[in-house]
Amino acid sequence: MEHLSSEDRSGGAASRRLRALRSVPWWISAAWAAAYLVAGAAWGLGASGYPFSGGGAGPRASVMDPLPSQVGGWILAGAAALAGVLVVLIARRPAARVPAAAAVLVGVALAVVLTDFRVLVFAAYLPVMAVAALLGHVDPHIMATMLIWPNINQMVLMIAGAGLTSLGIRGLMARNRAGEMTADHPAPGLQAATALRVGRWATGVAVVIPVGYAVTRIGWFAGVPIGISPSFMQRLDDAHAAPIGAGLGGVALLGAVLTLGLVCPWGEVWPRWVPFLRGRAIPPRLPASLAIAISLPIMSAGLMYVRKRLAGEEFGATGAEHEPGAWLPEMFFPLWGAALAIAALAYLHRRTAGQELLRRSTSPRGLVSG
Repeated sequence: MEHLSSEDRSGGAASRRLRALRSVPWWISAAWAAAYLVAGAAWGLGASGYPFSGGGAGPRASVMDPLPSQVGGWILAGAAALAGVLVVLIARRPAARVPAAAAVLVGVALAVVLTDFRVLVFAAYLPVMAVAALLGHVDPHIMATMLIWPNINQMVLMIAGAGLTSLGIRGLMARNRAGEMTADHPAPGLQAATALRVGRWATGVAVVIPVGYAVTRIGWFAGVPIGISPSFMQRLDDAHAAPIGAGLGGVALLGAVLTLGLVCPWGEVWPRWVPFLRGRAIPPRLPASLAIAISLPIMSAGLMYVRKRLAGEEFGATGAEHEPGAWLPEMFFPLWGAALAIAALAYLHRRTAGQELLRRSTSPRGLVSG
């Protein structure tokens, strides 16, 4: 019996780790479907613990908040049942187009439509507020009030939706590769060029919007009332809100810089200043997955802001509805999130198409089949 070389053993271990990672969205989606099928039915029958306002007093941030539990619970149970069916179908036929497309739609509905700004609070506001609390600008007890079941439910819905969307996107991309990337088809080179062109436009949009948001918030911290009245600026200073806004602006600027990596060379190879990884190729799914994960709460919060603005409801500080600088940047959040997701998918498509092109060029048959 031949002994496996160290390369074979390391390659087998890497393959097993990759399979384990690729199964994570499946397990997340399946677990959520089973749990919320039971919980949704229970809430529909009147059980306690319904994670939305239920049509009563409370925030109306989510589209689910106005619905009573007897209606919203069954909606969640129905969504869970549909998600469970899609998970089974995708497991049986991973490249089937209809279940994959349906998984994307249901996943986006869970992650973006049913949720609201509370996930963005967890992802961006909470770390900034933690720093502000350490500096004495925010009462630490405010952060504890965020860790309640309705807010946690928002995070659960978004994670489940992201998992289901991931399964659907993976199936659609597998279908595309199986249908177009044949041995004698020049699709990889053409698709890489198209993906780069689309990615550049999407990346441009996904950079300009957060920079515009950051300019207003950092400007307020510097004492420049960009888009707001001096009296509103004074109220922000009195409430110690300007430092928090500047922190959020800084996060937005950092995100804009990292977004550029989706179309720049340093987004494909680890830079020299990264220890242990310098010079190595960045796995295509790593930046794409992170960008898509960030795009979801941005879109979700943006849709809530737009809904409230169109309905004439207040959001943000008192009087913010009369200050364009306080609400106008948020109106572009849905576009920001969508552009970021498109840029991430274009990056992933371009990198995988490029790998396919390289594989063909080094294969015995080459790029042109006889």
